[in-house]
Amino acid sequence: MMNANMLKVALVSSIMIMSSLAGCLSDDVVDEIDDIVDPITDPDPISVEPVIYGNVMVSTYHVGELVKAVGGENITVEYMSQDNIPVHDYEPTPADIIRLSEADLFFYHGLGLEPWVESTLSAMTNAPPSFMTHTMPSGEATVDYDSFLVSNLCDLMTEGPFESTTLGMMHDDHDDHDDHDDHDDHDDHD
Repeated sequence: MMNANMLKVALVSSIMIMSSLAGCLSDDVVDEIDDIVDPITDPDPISVEPVIYGNVMVSTYHVGELVKAVGGENITVEYMSQDNIPVHDYEPTPADIIRLSEADLFFYHGLGLEPWVESTLSAMTNAPPSFMTHTMPSGEATVDYDSFLVSNLCDLMTEGPFESTTLGMMHDDHDDHDDHDDHDDHDDHD
């Protein structure tokens, strides 16, 4: 039951992410995609076969799952890395770059997780339209941890919960306790 709910949440989340990307496409990209996709012209919906819209290359398994959830049976998904190489360590081979150039679309994580993507795409003369699946809300490419931490620290220092914060150690007065080390009253047993 819990897994079914998690699957539904993951599916809805991926659809929302991918649909938000669709709204950001420029007219040139939409025209390129329209050139790739053949419209269904058969008016009889019963006899219509699913149309494969194109070959989509993805950088990792996780991105592939997002793309499959949105595209379903209408796309063919291929993975850049055929091995279990960590996303940060992967470097495309010449054969991988050829496969990428033959793709209709390319999806990758973003956020600088795949350091090879930007340089590879810019070096290609026939790079497919490419899209990041993960970006910062403001469109930034990286997280500025320093300013984030300084901002939170300043907020804490100016607003802080000072009334509930005690600096230093609490001293407990132990003078009213009897010493239990005195064994003078104790009888020796022979």
